Amino acid sequence: MTLDGNILEIDLDMDLEEVIVLKEFVGNRIEYIDSIEATGSKEKFVSSSLFSLLFSIKKSKPQIKVPIIDAPLELSEYGVVNWKLP
Repeated sequence: MTLDGNILEIDLDMDLEEVIVLKEFVGNRIEYIDSIEATGSKEKFVSSSLFSLLFSIKKSKPQIKVPIIDAPLELSEYGVVNWKLP
């Protein structure tokens, strides 16, 4: 994960320990983040906790852009994942 300006770049293949580190990292910097982008392979994800954290961040600060949950995401193993936040 890297913070480039106001864009936080993450990998989808983060395991639970990395997601916990991400949560702590974002908690202190959420007001400075405008977008969370997925980098690297978008073919597979290891832990659903990453998506739970992203939805929680989006709920806490709705103006943050999170393209992997704001639009349908196509994964080779799961097909198209399409979700909408209320």
